[in-house]
Amino acid sequence: MNRVASGLLVCGLVIAGNARAEAGDSSAPAHRHQFSLYLRGTGMVYLSDARTMGGAGGGIGVRDTVDDRYIFQADVSTLGLLGRVLAVRAGAGMQWGTGTWRPAALLSLTALAGDRLTFLTTAHPTPINGPAVSLGVSAAPARFSLGATQLSLLELGVGVGPELPGAGLALHVGLVEVSASF
Repeated sequence: MNRVASGLLVCGLVIAGNARAEAGDSSAPAHRHQFSLYLRGTGMVYLSDARTMGGAGGGIGVRDTVDDRYIFQADVSTLGLLGRVLAVRAGAGMQWGTGTWRPAALLSLTALAGDRLTFLTTAHPTPINGPAVSLGVSAAPARFSLGATQLSLLELGVGVGPELPGAGLALHVGLVEVSASF
C-alpha cells in the first residue's frame, strides 16, 4: 500500500509540475501595444438652443493600439472661425483589416472650451458657462496603414451633449490625420 501511495504521490507531483510549467509558458501571445503620435486637421461644431461653438483647425494626439485591433487615443486641437476654441477629445474603439486599408470606429468624449455664440431663451435665460461636453461615435472609413505610418483622409462623427434643459448636437469632420508609431 505504501508503494501505491508513493507512486500516486510521485505521479501527482509530476502532473502538477507539468501543469505549472504549462501555465507559465511564454508561448501564449501577450498583449502588444503600438504607441503612435498623430497630427490632425479637423472641423468641429457644437449646436444647441443656448450656444454654438467650434470651428476648423489642427491638433496633436497620442494613440495606443492594442493587439493591432483596439484603439485608445487622446488629442487636443485648436479651432478658429467662430473665435478661439480648444477641443479636447478622448476615445476608444476598434480598427478592422490586416492589410493596407484599416477602417476604424470610435466612441469619443469631447469637450470644447473657449469663445462661443450665446443665445438667451426662455429655457436658458442666462448664458451657459463651462465647456460643451459631448459623447459620440466616429467612423474613419478611409484609413490606411503603411508600415509604421497611418493616414486617415476622412473621419465623420456625431455626438450629443447635455444642455439642461435640452441637448446639444456635436458634429465632427476629420479632414486629414497622419500618425507615426514609436
